[in-house]
Amino acid sequence: MNQQTKNYHIKQTIKLSIPLVISQLTVMLVGVVDAIMAGRLGTIQLAAVSIGGAIWAIGVMFVLGILMATPPMISELDGAKEKQKIAPLVRQLMWLALIIGMVFFILIRNLTPLFDLFGTRAEVLPFAIEYLQAISWGILSFPMFLVFRYVADGLSHTRMTMYISFLGLSLNIPLNYVLMFGKLGMPALGVAGCGYASALSILIQTIVFALVLAKHRWFRELQIFSHLEKIDMAVIVKVLAVGLPIGMALFAEGGFFSVVTMLASRLEPEVIAAHQISLNFASLLFMVPLGISMAITVRVGNALGRKSTHDTRQAGMIGIGLIFVVQLFLAGFMFLFPEIVVDLYTKDINVKNVALQLILFAAIFQLSDGIQVAAAGALRGIKDTKFLMYATALAFWGFGFATSWWFCFEKNMGAAGLWLGLILALSVVAVLNFWRFHKKTKIENGI
Repeated sequence: MNQQTKNYHIKQTIKLSIPLVISQLTVMLVGVVDAIMAGRLGTIQLAAVSIGGAIWAIGVMFVLGILMATPPMISELDGAKEKQKIAPLVRQLMWLALIIGMVFFILIRNLTPLFDLFGTRAEVLPFAIEYLQAISWGILSFPMFLVFRYVADGLSHTRMTMYISFLGLSLNIPLNYVLMFGKLGMPALGVAGCGYASALSILIQTIVFALVLAKHRWFRELQIFSHLEKIDMAVIVKVLAVGLPIGMALFAEGGFFSVVTMLASRLEPEVIAAHQISLNFASLLFMVPLGISMAITVRVGNALGRKSTHDTRQAGMIGIGLIFVVQLFLAGFMFLFPEIVVDLYTKDINVKNVALQLILFAAIFQLSDGIQVAAAGALRGIKDTKFLMYATALAFWGFGFATSWWFCFEKNMGAAGLWLGLILALSVVAVLNFWRFHKKTKIENGI
């Protein structure tokens, strides 16, 4: 079997990454738009969207992780020239998506006691609950959207994901405007309107993606919607064996970030808002390495399907190197231009002063965050997902939570202490993930 050159790996990874990065940035821009528009309602409302969004993210990250088993499974079948097996797999994934959507809809709407657990300030609480109840409707269609998206990504048609993500953003902005501020004869729903706008945008994207998979020439031959099939528990269990550890890993990571935000909710509203600004922008930039990591998963999975141990390692290592270079650039931007970032969100001088400090912490963790997500993408490609679960749980909950709490409350560093804990946790998981992929692809003969 011919081995692929380094230049080929670089070109293919970049080719796959660009649409994925753009689509991830577009998806994240929805959250940025929500935060910016909520800021126009007031500091309390911005803080509420931050806190409610943190609870929402706990469920979303777990769902996203479970279904992240899809791209490597699809790309492996594609690499092995077994496309006829893709449609039956997708039909089972659709059943799984329906079940997940209903289960998490119920869970998210009953997570509001977490606000009391973390001592959310009384003036923020009613707005945060209002936002969470509204956006929870989006989880019903979100898992199905992910299935459709990951099928396209696994087949390397990442441009389709980009186009539909653009659609989501283009819908979210006017929907926010109409529902939040009461335009076109609609009542002004405030933060609830922000949540309903996001949920409606997700539903429309899901319907459009289904039509694309059914009609577009890239996917028509798969015949995904040609007939219904009964639930095949053997297939579901196989998917969950790969996806549940990813879900647990993302739940541990996303849950940690959400809990840090909930801890910040004990601080002053201006500090909560500043934390949200820094985390929101850092999360926006994180979409760049996340998009590249998704391309790494596809490249590694395809090499695995071709049974090329050399290409499997090369695809992962080259992708990790690309992300490191990108993260150096992004960190530099945040260090040099923090005022530009903060001015996008608020004109409140008290919020700005805190946010300018926290943005610098966010710049520092760009490097470790990039390495950890790149190595995680490579590990997903070889289906080494249990290690991801253990490493993430250890780094964030065995180490990061304790350090964040200690720096914030015991050392009285406030939000800066929370961010220092974030940086240390990300550094630990970056080292663990990189070491694991290096070990697995260097020592084992055939993965």
